[in-house]
Amino acid sequence: MTTEAAKISATMLVFAAMVVPWITRGWPLWARAAWRVAVFIALTYTVLRMGGSPFAPHFDAAQTGDRIWQQVIEIGWWLVAAQCAIGIVRLLVVFETKPRETRIVSDLMAGLIHLLTLFAVINFVFEVPVGGLLATSGVIAIVLGLALQSSLSDVFSGVAVGIERPYSPGDLVWVEGGIEGRVVQVNWRSTHIATLNGDVAIVPNSVMAKARLVNHSLPTKVRRVSITVRVAANERPDRCMAVLNAAVKTCMLVAATPPPSVARSELQGDGVAYDISFTISSIKVFVEARTELLGHIQSHLRHAGIALAVPGVPIQGGLQVPTAATLLEESDWFGILTDADRTLLADQLVEVWFAAGDQLMKRGDDPKVLFIVASGAVEITDGTPGSTEVIFRLGPGGSLGAIGMITGTPYAATATAMTPVTAYRLDRKGVGDAIAARPDLVKSLEVLARRGQELNRRDVVARQADYAQPPEMFLSKLRSFLRKVSESPRDEDQRRHRL
Repeated sequence: MTTEAAKISATMLVFAAMVVPWITRGWPLWARAAWRVAVFIALTYTVLRMGGSPFAPHFDAAQTGDRIWQQVIEIGWWLVAAQCAIGIVRLLVVFETKPRETRIVSDLMAGLIHLLTLFAVINFVFEVPVGGLLATSGVIAIVLGLALQSSLSDVFSGVAVGIERPYSPGDLVWVEGGIEGRVVQVNWRSTHIATLNGDVAIVPNSVMAKARLVNHSLPTKVRRVSITVRVAANERPDRCMAVLNAAVKTCMLVAATPPPSVARSELQGDGVAYDISFTISSIKVFVEARTELLGHIQSHLRHAGIALAVPGVPIQGGLQVPTAATLLEESDWFGILTDADRTLLADQLVEVWFAAGDQLMKRGDDPKVLFIVASGAVEITDGTPGSTEVIFRLGPGGSLGAIGMITGTPYAATATAMTPVTAYRLDRKGVGDAIAARPDLVKSLEVLARRGQELNRRDVVARQADYAQPPEMFLSKLRSFLRKVSESPRDEDQRRHRL
């Protein structure tokens, strides 16, 4: 190969090395690295045939044009060598480290390689000694480092954060200083966190590297959290534990596994502290889960007559346990009745007890009774064979079975006691006895039909088909039910004899 042919070939190879990578961006990393190595080998061969080693080139001093051409080719060789080295480094980084560290490590190595290439071009191509340049650049680097100390601290902290990866975009984190939210962006200088209030906090990486940090998304999104409740010191410990266990089991947002736990954590003269630990699917639902749990705790303690502790007050009287009449007053179904009517129905309520695992009602059973829960937790499930779907959970004050008893349709779900349960039962005979004692009660109960659609949706063991019934149909069924239960056995026998 002649010198002129070598120059032309080298020029074409340099041009191809610069243009082809823009066309082959979609190629795999190994294919691009292989292309760069092949071009580098071919270019090295032509450069050696053209003017000797790139480390000791021999330029044609007689003709300025040829000299510039050779220098351009030498500069191209060094650039191709740099791109080849960067491709190999990125390939090694991908295969030997985790992919998420690839970008920052490869960028650092690429910057270093380009810097070395610049010094090599100055030294070998332009034959300018780099010793003085390095000394001058060192002074400049010191001046710039002092002037950009804060920014450089953020950049290098960003490098450390990028390599260590204690968090990544999408993670929920808590940062010392009160910043909590979801990471939306991590760059060289700062980390952007979308807070729970809808704001975006921009935290310098130097602060992130030094601050205490909790990543709520690692190792999994499932979180174990706890809250503390203090009750009066004169309450029985076993009873408090049972009531709090029932409260936490009533929550729908609390995961069943691992199971929640209740433990006494502090004993003082003015109260006893109980730590309630539970698991949630993600920290995103923590606020909702805590709100639900505190509501159930308040309801369970109230219906159990257990008072919360008051700081500085050593002994407190117990709360008044809601009576059957109070439960009816607070019920969605019977709350609109007058006090006299509720008292009459309360006299017909029968207190019943269920052990954990007992069924209050079963899917498909004939609806004969309704229940109002006084204490404990009840789980409503689909009830079909092989199904474990949980529809709802009831605590004190909840009622179930009213729709089925009125419409005569079998129960569409199964109700099972999760803990020992105390409930009040009202059957058709009880309603009939109350109407016999006060016939005007029929008119009061008919008022309930005006809210038939709303109450129909709240009854978790009602059939889905009943939800779409118009109010007039529900009213008709309620009146039919009231007419049947208000008939005396003698009236019913006479009606059957006429038929």
